Amino acid sequence: MLLTMNQEQSKNVTEQIWQELSDRLRQFVRSRVASASDVDDVLQTVFLRIHAKIDDLQQVERLESWVFQVTRNAVVDHYRKSQTTQEDFESPIAAPDEKDLQNLNAELAGCLVSFVDRLPDDQRRALSLYEFEGVSQKDIASRESISLSGAKSRIQRGRKALETMLKDCCEFQFDRRGNVLDYESNAASCCDEECD
Repeated sequence: MLLTMNQEQSKNVTEQIWQELSDRLRQFVRSRVASASDVDDVLQTVFLRIHAKIDDLQQVERLESWVFQVTRNAVVDHYRKSQTTQEDFESPIAAPDEKDLQNLNAELAGCLVSFVDRLPDDQRRALSLYEFEGVSQKDIASRESISLSGAKSRIQRGRKALETMLKDCCEFQFDRRGNVLDYESNAASCCDEECD
């Protein structure tokens, strides 16, 4: 079903999304952005984008997933913007610090989203609910009308498929805590294409 609406309907939908999802979105952003004022800035950006792009949504039943996708992209853009600002003031030979690691991790998080979209529907739904929205495995099992072990299996299969896609795409260098220090594309810049 195609979603089409006039300006007043678009405003009403944006307000309804705010009422229903703002607390979850704030928690989602807060878990990824340290500063409370930055959380508010990211949320403001999210709702401006939702309002501006709501007409682009093709399927109403994917509204919540689309809203969280917009939010993930806003978080990544927040880190990209802060990285650019920081680079303006720092020497290009400065050693990477914690903020640089967060920026690279956030950049790669944007790539993950496109890979998640390639997963089979059952794995995509389970992994997105668990990893991106913080839904428990028990609640996923209930939502999907499957057993708890079935939900766990879908999440694990989804993670394994993501790992394979990432390894096929890029070579990664990690620090001892598992943060990505650097990455290089293996095949025809697939990571760069996926992240755009």
